[in-house]
Amino acid sequence: MDATQFYEQLSNQLSLLPKHRLTGFGIHICERLLPDYIDFHRQFNWGDPEILKQAIQCGKDSLSNAVDNEKVKQLLIDLEAVLPDTEEFIDPLTNYALNAGCAVFELLEYLIDPEIDHLLNISSTITDTIDFKLSEQDDDLSEEEIANHPELLKEWHDQLEISK
Repeated sequence: MDATQFYEQLSNQLSLLPKHRLTGFGIHICERLLPDYIDFHRQFNWGDPEILKQAIQCGKDSLSNAVDNEKVKQLLIDLEAVLPDTEEFIDPLTNYALNAGCAVFELLEYLIDPEIDHLLNISSTITDTIDFKLSEQDDDLSEEEIANHPELLKEWHDQLEISK
């Protein structure tokens, strides 16, 4: 399976799920990416992991309550202010933290605009992070080797299982 096939299958599977399962899919990935943001924050003493945690909690709250659009919009503003700039922080941790923040941003966007594209973007943030980390560990890996790497294949498999 290549990336195009993966995203086509994921999109098809997500389109069949009820909203609470879709939200749960996004939350699951955001929670798994959060430690990357926390590591960045600890290393550079910049940003605010609490905003990401509040945003993820907002997603969890939406599972049993109506979405508070005003709260989501404020969290989007707050989150945008703590997304790291890859030109300001030249370190691989920056990319990982940015991906974590972007995933949470997409989760919030999904809460007020329930389009599957937001969830596909969340999926992409974690696969991009895996790609970055694999490239950092071994810069001799080709794109094909990364696309067939067990870590990436496991992530695709796990996402497809969660979205069944």
